[in-house]
Amino acid sequence: EDEKVAFRNDLGLLRSLHEEISEMFSNGFSNAVVDADSEGMRLIEATCLANLEDSVSDPDLRDRLRPDYRAGCKRLVVSPDFYEGIQRPNAELVTEPIDRIEPAGVRTADGRLHDLDVLVLATGFRVDRFLRPIEVVGVDGLTLDEAWRQRPSAYLSISTPGFPNLFMLNGPNGPVGNFSLIEVAEVQFDYIAQLLGLLCDGRAGSVCVTGAANEAFEEERTIQAGNTVWATGC
Repeated sequence: EDEKVAFRNDLGLLRSLHEEISEMFSNGFSNAVVDADSEGMRLIEATCLANLEDSVSDPDLRDRLRPDYRAGCKRLVVSPDFYEGIQRPNAELVTEPIDRIEPAGVRTADGRLHDLDVLVLATGFRVDRFLRPIEVVGVDGLTLDEAWRQRPSAYLSISTPGFPNLFMLNGPNGPVGNFSLIEVAEVQFDYIAQLLGLLCDGRAGSVCVTGAANEAFEEERTIQAGNTVWATGC
């Protein structure tokens, strides 16, 4: 509580803490994942695997919990009690694919019926849908669904060719996993505010990235992503 009071009375303290955490994060995890062969990435993976070995006593359960992909491919979740919980007598890790849902429970591909009282669905969400199901129509009647049929693309994750005055926060390739999503959105909003200024003072009737600029950005982004952990076959 004393720390909260100090932060309220001196925003400089809060800013210093933010800068300290950002520096630690940027020089550690952020730099590691953009170089899959870096010492930092190897250290992260070794730490995760050592935690598994130290925390799970049953070798069969360890094998089923051991990931078959590089650390960072999926968002790293820090939990002090997951391994403890999964080893309790009333818990079971089932890795067989689900065949179907039945009135009594879930039947897996091996034919086993897992009797259930409650089924909790946590299957994720469509991260590629962005503005959908909203229909966004651009120049010459082109819809955003049609423009992104092959893959979503946006200059600086903000603007898409053919859709003037459409600006996004954390658009395609924007929600990266090695920086603060909030901080990225704040930087993007500052840029969008500058673009809106062109419209508000009458210097432009519409603002839109050109196809050439977007293609150049996509090419550079692809090159820069080539050695990241996300290009290792996640």
